Amino acid sequence: MRTTRRSLNITSMPRRLVARQPMAAGLRNEHAFTLLEMVAVTALISIMLVVAIPRLHSNIFPDSGDETVRWIIANFHQAKENAVHQRLIYVMNISLDTRQLWVAPADLPEAEAAGLRENGYRLPNGVSIDHVAFSQADRISSGTVPIAFYPQGHSDKAVIRIRTKNGDRMSVYIEPFLPRVNVIRGEERW
Repeated sequence: MRTTRRSLNITSMPRRLVARQPMAAGLRNEHAFTLLEMVAVTALISIMLVVAIPRLHSNIFPDSGDETVRWIIANFHQAKENAVHQRLIYVMNISLDTRQLWVAPADLPEAEAAGLRENGYRLPNGVSIDHVAFSQADRISSGTVPIAFYPQGHSDKAVIRIRTKNGDRMSVYIEPFLPRVNVIRGEERW
């Protein structure tokens, strides 16, 4: 007896039987992703990495000049807030000789002020404050410079000039009636 192999002709089968025929293994999987979905997800992840990596790099390897500016900004807000809420004059002291910064009430006894001075912020290695200016003619480059914050919500107008070891320059502008500090990088208006 001779057996012949018959091929399955789907077109000759009734329609209801065709729908029940299993697909060949691996041709269709309802749980897989399409190529278009994979490309879209890869593109989104790439865009997120392009944005996140520079920020991550600056947070992992902070510039010591940026650290100093962040300290000044944070303590600017704190001193202004304390002056208004406690109805006292607060002073941000910048010692250009000992390379320290600290904030204290203006009428604090010397013993307590000395403790705040010792626990104050020390400039990192490679960062220096060139001078503090209250006007174009009034630049102070040695000693301790006080910047006052008043109970009425304003402060002294001052510019703090910072230089880092790699030559970067930053100017921190404290305006009397503005609620924030302006920071300018580079030699603009130096």
